[in-house]
Amino acid sequence: MTLDRYLHQVELLDCSGRVSHTLTLLPDGLVRIDFANGRQATVDPRTRRNLTPHVAVGPALLDRAAQLRPW
Repeated sequence: MTLDRYLHQVELLDCSGRVSHTLTLLPDGLVRIDFANGRQATVDPRTRRNLTPHVAVGPALLDRAAQLRPW
């Protein structure tokens, strides 16, 4: 049996109903953001800091990442 290594995951949709971003709350408290174009970023939702150089993460995504909870 394989256990998932995340606590919570949410998909954000664009205005056409397609997944634009997937936010994943990791066990260490960080959030991984998977973009529809295949890029990934890791952010610290407590400090609202992007930990991935050269990948832009807008304030709306940081706000959404800060809202994720494990329950």
